[in-house]
Order: sequence, then structure tokens, then C-alpha cells
Amino acid sequence: MKKKYLQICDFLAKACGAFAVLALLLSILVIVELVFERYFFQRAITWQTELVTMLLVASTFIGSAYVLSEKAHVSMEWIYDFLSSKNIIRLKIFTSLLSLLFFLILFYFGFLMVEEAFTKNYSTGTVWDPPLWIPYSSMMIGAILMILQYIAEIIKLTDSKDYN
Repeated sequence: MKKKYLQICDFLAKACGAFAVLALLLSILVIVELVFERYFFQRAITWQTELVTMLLVASTFIGSAYVLSEKAHVSMEWIYDFLSSKNIIRLKIFTSLLSLLFFLILFYFGFLMVEEAFTKNYSTGTVWDPPLWIPYSSMMIGAILMILQYIAEIIKLTDSKDYN
């Protein structure tokens, strides 16, 4: 069961990484189009800036699960020089549990934001006027993915030979 869960989390993390890259590429294309439109046609279109902002936020929140799976998040590894391998694992489990708690709270408040934006029909108020629950949901989705990934990381740490 653990193995299947870890495989699913690995697949989701890679999908998140692919999504983040695609969102960044789309952002670049939209920015190039924006510059082209302003330079050659002297027109500014409002949806471009909003879309790029939303894509960058979504890329950050959703792509963070991939970054965690690759162990590329910022950590203070110099502390590990002073600890035994067993205590390093314990410290990693402790920090993972703290991070898990943070993302549970982020998910809860993210859900409240999405629910309010959806039920009250919030939008950006611009000419394009997209509903705000869509970009807000990237925070909630990212939090869910990080929760799943931190659980996977804790499983890997507790299964390691240095922990037992």
C-alpha cells in the first residue's frame, strides 16, 4: 500500500512539474505577444497581464510539490554536519510535520477563499473579468499536493535504514 501511494505521489509530482513548466512557457508566449502588440500596434490588452500573473501564481503553488519531490526546497543543511544520521532523519521528519501542518492550514483558508469567491461570484472587475475562484483554487490545489507529498516524504524517511 505504501509503495502504491508513493508511486501515485511520484506521478502527481511529475505532473505538477510538467504543469509548472507549461504555465511558465505559456506566460512567456503571452508576454512576447504583449510586447509585440504594444510595439507594433500601440495597443495594450488587459487580459495579458492578468493571465500571466495567474499563471505564475498557479505555477508556483502547483509546481511546489514537484520541487519538494526533487528535494530542491531551501534547507539549512549545515545543521546536518553536527547531527548523527539518525538525528538528521528525526529533524527532517519534524520539519516535514511542521510543514504538513502549515499546508493543512493553508488548504483550510484556501478552501474558504475559493468557496467565498465562488458563492459570491467574485471577479477581477476588469474588461476580461475572469472569476477569482479559478486563480484562488491554485493555492488550494497546491496545498493538497504539498500535503500528499509531505506525507510521502515522511513515509520515505520512516522507512529509511538510518531511522530504524
